[in-house]
Amino acid sequence: MKIEKIELRYLEGKLDQPFAWSQRWTDVRSVINIKVFTDDGIVGWGETFGSLETMDSIASVLKISIGEDPRYIQKIWNKLYRATFQGHVFAKSAVYAISALDTALYDIVGKSENKSASEILGGKFRNSIPVYATGLYYVNNYSFNDLIKEAEEHASDGYTGMKMKIGALTLKEDAKRVLEVKKTIGDNIKLMFDANEAYDPISAIKFTKLVSTADLEWFEEPCASRDDVSNIYVQSNSHIPISGAESLSTRWDIVPRMVKNVFDIFQPDICAVGGPSEMHKVGVIAQTLGKKFNPHFWGTGISFAAALHSLSVQPISQIGMTDIPYENESVLECDRTPHPVRENLTNDIFIHDNSRIEIPNGDGLGIEVDENALDRFTVGNVISIDTTSSGQRIF
Repeated sequence: MKIEKIELRYLEGKLDQPFAWSQRWTDVRSVINIKVFTDDGIVGWGETFGSLETMDSIASVLKISIGEDPRYIQKIWNKLYRATFQGHVFAKSAVYAISALDTALYDIVGKSENKSASEILGGKFRNSIPVYATGLYYVNNYSFNDLIKEAEEHASDGYTGMKMKIGALTLKEDAKRVLEVKKTIGDNIKLMFDANEAYDPISAIKFTKLVSTADLEWFEEPCASRDDVSNIYVQSNSHIPISGAESLSTRWDIVPRMVKNVFDIFQPDICAVGGPSEMHKVGVIAQTLGKKFNPHFWGTGISFAAALHSLSVQPISQIGMTDIPYENESVLECDRTPHPVRENLTNDIFIHDNSRIEIPNGDGLGIEVDENALDRFTVGNVISIDTTSSGQRIF
């Protein structure tokens, strides 16, 4: 079996209502999608982050895999890695390409062997993964009432944890929002908050003191993810656990920060870390070093399925009789913000029950892609990559 062709698309959906985090407002959701064809007729799906402007550079990396046997997943991962690295530091487009292709290869190999991606990864420890709801962004000119209403909805839907945004308003204004959400949802639902790298270390520490009366689960990305000095300073002066790493790539980017105790909780994203292969490696190292491992998610059903499969083979972080979410069992982010592409691209198999989602049972990733939706959300031209092209745009 050989990789014969790859199609690369930029997908984008317009939001009915814009929302914001600390850095900006957005009125769209987007993702880069890849469809990998083999000479046996099997198709695999993957996705990653990026923009229309990064499509050509992603295509140039994917081109390296044409003609390879998709069953040799680690060989292909390392071939692309060796062709693009310098001192273990990736250009974003390179690791994005590797992440998407790695996901698609698990889909292909699983389909070819009538096995799930989790079986190809080594076999699952659990049949479902605990999740928490992410939402509670800034909407409607920073409406406080909308924030509280949304928190009530997530609680009513049965989520045992939720994450909200901070960093766009003053420290006192955002602290009030955090405290009111926590008061609304009560002691039995965990609350996390995410600054998206908004603060300097002094401001971040001051914020933890402003919310010190509440029992809060973690403080995500207080400072820039690669600013180790600032994050270590916050981590060593905060009573709230500090998390991060969604924008970090591969074990070489993440593991040194585990060793240096930059974060208490590590949150790689399968679309940025290097796909299921690298997610699994980083997760096992986190267990070895005693670090909590709660991956980030910001894609569609393709990468969500891949993340579920990857976490299903993750051992608990401590030796014990029982898996306890947030304590010794990893929890996965479940994006509940509007996303027209996510809501239409794959079949609706991700139904949570008591804040857990079952691992897809089908072959490969276990998802089906609606190609009508694929066409509907495609922006710009499709890039087709095969033995005769160098990532040429078609259609």
